[in-house]
Amino acid sequence: MGTDKAMLTVEGTPNAVRLLRALSGEESPCTDVWLSIGTGESYPEIHAQKVSDRFPGCGPMGGLEAALTVCREEYLFVTPVDTPFADAQMARELMAYMTEASQQRDAVLVIDGSGRLQTLLGIYHKRVLPELTQRLADGRKEKLRIRDFLNDLDVVYVNAQALTDGVRKSTSCNTPEEWQKLMEQESIS
Repeated sequence: MGTDKAMLTVEGTPNAVRLLRALSGEESPCTDVWLSIGTGESYPEIHAQKVSDRFPGCGPMGGLEAALTVCREEYLFVTPVDTPFADAQMARELMAYMTEASQQRDAVLVIDGSGRLQTLLGIYHKRVLPELTQRLADGRKEKLRIRDFLNDLDVVYVNAQALTDGVRKSTSCNTPEEWQKLMEQESIS
């Protein structure tokens, strides 16, 4: 992206702040909202609970592990800061998928409108934490790929089209061009 995705703005508000607000409040199933900040970043201008990676340099798995460590609930809804329109409604809808089967799943993850699996957009059960921590402590490269980790879990994959406004809410941006295109689409809508 060339810049910090958390600080990209949506209608003048930093993206991380916008997501924190969208996931907070009485209507939200999220009882605690945390900002995973990697390491060495503090975002003093963002007033939120923050958690740093316990295993620096491990990418998304490190952030997921850190968030699960501080999670006080049975389930953790996660969204990356490059999906600016994820919200509490999405968390509620994904939670329904998590608990609808008689057998509880380890995770429910979104397949976005482009058909890409969003490994950090969904819900993880807290019981995956020990296996995740072990993989990170082991430190071998083949253990640090989140898709390999998912192969060992019972995961439900939900197409974005099955969620209310799911294609928009699951759209992620990894380049300045993608971000600009999404913001232009939003101003047209």
